[in-house]
Amino acid sequence: MNMNLPASRTPNFIRQTGLSLVEMMVSIAISLVVLSGVVNVLVVSKSNFISLREMSALQENARFALKYMTDEIRMSGASGCSAPVQVGNAINGGSAAWYMSGVGLKGYEYDAGINTFPADFRASVRTNTDALAISRGSSTGLQVTGHNANSAVISLATNTSYPQGTIFVMGSANCDAVGIFQMTGPNNGNANNIVHNTGGSIAPGNCSKGIGVAPTFASADCTTAANLANVSFGAGATLSLLQSEAYFVGNSESDSTVPALLRQRMALNTGTSTPYTLSEELVQGVENMQILYGVDRIVSSTGAVGNDGLADVYVKASGITGIAPWIWSNVVSVRLTLRMRSINPVYANNETYPVFEGITGTDGTDRYMRQTVSSTVMIRNYKK
Repeated sequence: MNMNLPASRTPNFIRQTGLSLVEMMVSIAISLVVLSGVVNVLVVSKSNFISLREMSALQENARFALKYMTDEIRMSGASGCSAPVQVGNAINGGSAAWYMSGVGLKGYEYDAGINTFPADFRASVRTNTDALAISRGSSTGLQVTGHNANSAVISLATNTSYPQGTIFVMGSANCDAVGIFQMTGPNNGNANNIVHNTGGSIAPGNCSKGIGVAPTFASADCTTAANLANVSFGAGATLSLLQSEAYFVGNSESDSTVPALLRQRMALNTGTSTPYTLSEELVQGVENMQILYGVDRIVSSTGAVGNDGLADVYVKASGITGIAPWIWSNVVSVRLTLRMRSINPVYANNETYPVFEGITGTDGTDRYMRQTVSSTVMIRNYKK
């Protein structure tokens, strides 16, 4: 039987080998919409991630800077005695060097001129920012078992290996006096005594082996060497390292475009046993630091008021003139304000930020995130 069908009755099967132009355009349009959504999600997610990362870093840096500074300010002037009657500084030129001038606190106001800042870090200070120097005895000390003022020898309960040239602070057993001196011996280390004599190869050295102060004088240094006296501080005196540090805002040591909180710290040159200062970066992102000082014992037209250990008024460092009652020993608290800045740009567009603390030239426009933090700190070692 012949199963062939006539040509007019043969089924016409047509295979599809591609997309039509219309189908292709529709597919592309759908893909673009989906891809646009995905890209937008990625862009927004990355932007949020950057913002959160920078905000977290900014807040962490702010917490560290504020906590570190307030802790140091609170302990400024510590000497082992809360309120010594007399302070003697036997270091040659010690009164001229901020890091060997004694224990206490001193501020530097940018408005007063950059030349008022110590020479060893003034060139690193950012425009319109203040600085603060703190000197105190270290938190850990040595136990004194005796002090022979005539031979300038301090006996210790245990051996010590501090090198010659180390700067020490000693408070008397009954806390009526504090002495500051440079260790001149022994030179072999690991000894149970410390010598604070004159002479030798130690620089700058001591102008007097006496680290006490003659009666009727509140303080004495090498500019008034005759007022230094061979006073025995006795067994039970406290002996600690002089710790001097200045804080200021400069450029980061790793990236000069990033602001940072820096510290200028006293150190000892191991080759010459001579004290000097070195710069260290503490934390990035501190763009500006402004400091006000709370002063007690304000004199008015009706007489002296205050003298209660509480601040009567807050002034700039330039307001502490050195004339009573505007003297650094009358500063009982410090008001510290920091403006923090993100390390990297955050915003998609430039944002305008306002003047900081009313200081001309501290406003601007850029893409960085900023935040202001502040704290008021009472000084524990205020001498009432």
